[in-house]
Amino acid sequence: MKGCWLLLTILLASCASKESASVKAIVGAKLIAAPGRAPVEYSVIVVEGGKFREVGPQSSTPVPKGAAITSGLGLTASPVDSANPIEPGQPANLVLNGASSRTMRNGEWVP
Repeated sequence: MKGCWLLLTILLASCASKESASVKAIVGAKLIAAPGRAPVEYSVIVVEGGKFREVGPQSSTPVPKGAAITSGLGLTASPVDSANPIEPGQPANLVLNGASSRTMRNGEWVP
């Protein structure tokens, strides 16, 4: 019986969409999408294919099923370059600042 569950788990894992595996979501960060814009206190930032797919408040922006989630609680997300705001269709370049900082370029975290 254990072998059947193992096989079923392996089969289900292999059915996972490659698309969902490439989707990232930053959840809970204070978002400053561009200089001069009002901040969004608890945001969801969805990244796919190196670009921002969805950006908005947690209350109205769903986290895609299967997305790789990064907790943004206590952090502030802002654009790397003020000329490229954090909004759908733009290259996914951002900085998460807080107790530690992380940078994303074209949808990938950089060391």
